[in-house]
Amino acid sequence: MKRLGPGSTLAIGAAMVAVLGTLSVTTSPIIQNVNAEEDRKDREPARSPAARATSQATPAPKASEPAGPTPARADYAGRVKGDSGLIAVSVRNGKAVGYFCDGRIEAWLKGKAAGGEVTLSGRGNASLVARLTEGTGGAGGRATGSLRLGEKEWDFTASTVKKPSGLYRATAVVRGAQVRAGWIYLDDGTRVGLTLVDGGVADVAIPEPGENAVVDGVRIDPKDVDEFIGGL
Repeated sequence: MKRLGPGSTLAIGAAMVAVLGTLSVTTSPIIQNVNAEEDRKDREPARSPAARATSQATPAPKASEPAGPTPARADYAGRVKGDSGLIAVSVRNGKAVGYFCDGRIEAWLKGKAAGGEVTLSGRGNASLVARLTEGTGGAGGRATGSLRLGEKEWDFTASTVKKPSGLYRATAVVRGAQVRAGWIYLDDGTRVGLTLVDGGVADVAIPEPGENAVVDGVRIDPKDVDEFIGGL
C-alpha cells in the first residue's frame, strides 16, 4: 500500500448518497494491518455457517441483560466473529450508522439508537442489532450484537475508538463517474476499505486515516461521521 503524499486536491463534484446501503463484491480481501505480529495473531479465516454454529465465540447479549444508557455520541469498531471483516457503528444524538467490510463485500446500514440499543438496516436484507455498554470517561464502552447479511449472520463486539480510528466515508463525481468509498480503522492499525466507481470495485489504496484517497488520478476527501450522518 502506498502512503499518500501531500498534494493539492483537485476540484471534484461531491454528492452524498441519499440512499444508504449496498452490497458489493470483489475478488480478494484488502484488510491490512500495519503491525505484522498483530496481523498474524488476529487474522481469522472465514468460516461456513455450520462452523460458526460450533464456534466458542462470545454470544450476542441476551435480552435479560440490562442495556446501558444511550450515549449522545459514540464510535465503536471491531472484528466480526467467524469472519475476517471489520464492523463500525457510530451514534450521534439518536441517529446511528454502521458499516461492515472485509475487502470482498461491504454493507452500509442506518437506523436509530435508543434504550441502550442500536437497530440498523440496509439493502439486501442487511440488519444489525447491538446493545451498548458504558465505559469510564468515554473509554472502554462496547457495542455487542449481531450482523445479518442475507442468510448469513455473525456476532461481533466493537469497542469504543477515538479519532483517527473509526469510520470514514467519501462520495464524489470523478471524470463523470459516481464514486463511493468506506473505510474502517482500528486502534491497532488494522484497516479495511472498499471503493466503488459507478457500482464497480476500483483498485484504490486505503489511505491513512483522514487523508485523501486517489481515484483515477483525482484526490477525494474522506468525511468522518459528523460530516456525513446528517445527510443520510
